[in-house]
Amino acid sequence: MSSMIKMLRIDDRLIHGQVAVVWSKNLNVSRIIVVSDAISKNEIQKSALKMAAPENVKTFIQPVDEALKLLNDPRAAKLSILVVMNDPKEVKRVLEGLTPEAKPGILDLANYGRIVGDLENKRKITDTVYLTDEEVKIFKDLSAENFKFIYQPLPSDNAKPLDELI
Repeated sequence: MSSMIKMLRIDDRLIHGQVAVVWSKNLNVSRIIVVSDAISKNEIQKSALKMAAPENVKTFIQPVDEALKLLNDPRAAKLSILVVMNDPKEVKRVLEGLTPEAKPGILDLANYGRIVGDLENKRKITDTVYLTDEEVKIFKDLSAENFKFIYQPLPSDNAKPLDELI
């Protein structure tokens, strides 16, 4: 059975032109779920994200625990979902909290670590990904649990295994 979560993407910008238009079309999703404890409490950010989403795709912004309830609900199995996140610690919580049936088809780390935080304390993984040592450890731990991330900014880019980059 193919996964209802077509992709879980880590992107500082969450929903923006690239994700909203290109990926949602490419993956043929009917839902975008932004998972973030902080953003789910921020009405201004929530409405900005909803405005950035394509009109034909229902968009939800949820804290981790609520998102897990939704994603693990058997009724969600017939949906086609793009999950977008911007915090590796929360990503780990989500991946470890999903049922095997809900495991995402693609795990994509594409634009992360440049916008927030000090670049001196981060390693440049690619032109668009900068990780702290703690974040590298999170991705290595997830890889050991068989959550294999790729680096693929756009569908037209070649996917590179994150394990080879970190």
